[in-house]
Amino acid sequence: MTATKLDSNKALVVLSGGQDSTTCFYWAIKKYGRENVFTVTFDYGQRHKIELESARRITDFAKVNFDLLSIPQVLRSTSPLVDLDTPVGNYNSVDDLPGGLEPTFVPGRNILFLTLAANIAYAHKAANIICGVCQEDFGGYYDCRQDFVDAMQKALNQGMIGCDDGFNLETPLMDLSKKESVVLAASLGNECLEALSYSHTCYEGKFPPCGKCHSCLLRARGFEEAGVLDPLLARI
Repeated sequence: MTATKLDSNKALVVLSGGQDSTTCFYWAIKKYGRENVFTVTFDYGQRHKIELESARRITDFAKVNFDLLSIPQVLRSTSPLVDLDTPVGNYNSVDDLPGGLEPTFVPGRNILFLTLAANIAYAHKAANIICGVCQEDFGGYYDCRQDFVDAMQKALNQGMIGCDDGFNLETPLMDLSKKESVVLAASLGNECLEALSYSHTCYEGKFPPCGKCHSCLLRARGFEEAGVLDPLLARI
């Protein structure tokens, strides 16, 4: 049996509906062309389910197919993102963030997401899988580091292709600060910035965003340092 030949001109974006994945989505559109970009969004029982509607609105706006994969109640953790009895940490500023591994870490989440994304990319014959992980502003998450991505790429290729070549995991934001990711988004054009007005970041799942959680604070600092008005706040 001959293995499926993957197309290096096609890309699958893991689109959460958040700031980073939306920026990566438009980065992929610019690099590969709108007609060659696919998306997948995961419903994993997360507290901030509002991001699912954000992903749908962003793909509708971009005129790209929305693919929602439901995997609720699979991930177990004390993280407030999947354990609704655990409160989300609130802070007054970025300076108050405790550092180290954030309590919002969900063990195994990106391992599961990238495995499922590779299965979907394989079905689309897409060689490129794009996700918005970042080891600069990452809350200490182990599965947002380059070492993890490199290991995951090798495992997916060995397990699905049978060699080290095939899938290419792309992480455009890996070494960017939130400020630099905002600058990148702005460089991708007005459509990207308008799409960001529909993105969601707040771990509390609130709109308007709470402005106190780890994710809200990093987003706010990034836009402020980049000198760009957050399109989401402009929509409120």
